[in-house]
Amino acid sequence: MTSCALPARKFPVQKPFVSFLKKHNIHYAWVVLGAACMLNIVARADQSSFGVFIDPLVDKFGWKRGDISFGYSLAFLVGLPAVVLMGWLGDRMGARMLMAGAALMIGGGTVLLGSISELWHFYLIYGFLVGSMGHAAFSVLLPVIMTRWFARNMGIALGIYWAGQGLGPVIFAPLFRWLLETRGWSETFLLIGITIGVILFVFSLFIHNSPAVLGLKPYGASDVDAATAGGKPKAATAPSMTLREIFSQRTIYLLIGIHHVGCVAHALILAHVVSMATFKGIPGMQAATVLAVIAGTSVVSRFVFSVLAEKLGGRTVLTISLIGQALPVVILFFASEAWVFYLFAVVFGLCYGGEMVGFPIINKQLFGPNAPLGSIYSYEMLGASTGMALGGWLGGALFDVFGNYHWPLVASLVIGCVGIPLALALPRHHQAATR
Repeated sequence: MTSCALPARKFPVQKPFVSFLKKHNIHYAWVVLGAACMLNIVARADQSSFGVFIDPLVDKFGWKRGDISFGYSLAFLVGLPAVVLMGWLGDRMGARMLMAGAALMIGGGTVLLGSISELWHFYLIYGFLVGSMGHAAFSVLLPVIMTRWFARNMGIALGIYWAGQGLGPVIFAPLFRWLLETRGWSETFLLIGITIGVILFVFSLFIHNSPAVLGLKPYGASDVDAATAGGKPKAATAPSMTLREIFSQRTIYLLIGIHHVGCVAHALILAHVVSMATFKGIPGMQAATVLAVIAGTSVVSRFVFSVLAEKLGGRTVLTISLIGQALPVVILFFASEAWVFYLFAVVFGLCYGGEMVGFPIINKQLFGPNAPLGSIYSYEMLGASTGMALGGWLGGALFDVFGNYHWPLVASLVIGCVGIPLALALPRHHQAATR
């Protein structure tokens, strides 16, 4: 059986920082988690705030909403090969330099967004640099790295990591809106671009692909070993498999399909909920806050569903999250006041965040810890990226055709429900994937 685990690089002397942590009985896994959370929050600044950009771009350039939304979709489409490439490179050469390069790409691209004057400029800079090539390194590599650093409390660690992602729009959506209204387009992207570029580059240097790189064991590994001492059997785990074996099973296709339809459904909302609110007469800052409330509430589901994924498995967790993100869309059919949009944001956010967070844990459960987890997750991210691309574009295109957001809401509700039977078809928890 082939393993894609990175070979351990030998360090004759521990780095001073690692030695300091060991002296104070602090495992470096917590440093990796803290750095990953910061990267997760900041790397998505532009992408998670996209809904805030639509109205200013319409006002500034007179572009159609469908054309602007295509930039959102283009970022995910262009990112498809980047997602697979990052998963492959991450399994073989590590993540630090890949992330440092992506940090420069996101920071520089954000600064360049302030100088656009044509629609194709927006497509090139946002679609290629910021939203796709730059973001791919962080979105694919970080969750897999978390599973390598934690043998114990992996669900809690990933829950904290995913919760951090929910904080990004809480911070950046209102910040972008306030800066756009007070400083203008160019100065806004200059300030934010420099700031996030520096933060991403610095915190990328704290990331290591696995504990073996620093001569360490995963957090809690000694406890696991102790529990299996004296001839006691280890807990049953799925055997490790090669990528070819994994793609001979239906389970991987179910997971890719679930991630696709789930992302189509919530991209229709995330990319357009701010415009949905302003279309109903809600002031711009209040509308931007709706997106922030969705993200802030999703912090709860991102944490809770990560913990539940470790305990209950993907079948249960994904089914609950898909039901919970589809049904609240009905509220938006009747929303015309700010408090109704806020009510939707809270209810939707409580499950929306759970749709995406369990995949790294589920992969480890179903395919084994020595499987090529980075590559597996990258293919699932293909499903997610195409879903986000389709959903983001579809919302704007349907608005341009019908002149309102009724049919985008119908599409979100129907497509979200399609994922439920796919989730129910997954193996039960602790049941190995079957051919």
